[in-house]
Amino acid sequence: MPDGNNEAQRFYQNLVDIGFEEETISRCVLLREKGNSKELLRTLQSGRRDLLNHIHAEQKRLDWLDYLVYQLNREEE
Repeated sequence: MPDGNNEAQRFYQNLVDIGFEEETISRCVLLREKGNSKELLRTLQSGRRDLLNHIHAEQKRLDWLDYLVYQLNREEE
């Protein structure tokens, strides 16, 4: 989309910045244009849930890495 001066363009850019797939972005834009706020909220909440699950998985990986570093440091002492 062109520059982000209007609300629709900012909405689109927000979805891009969030990292939504193009299909999800198109769906959200269409739902917003149609005024279907209930379905738009469901779609956004689903995206939030997916993102949170990804964050939790990455946090788990970070925890494992921290534990390995901790173990190696203990072995060095």
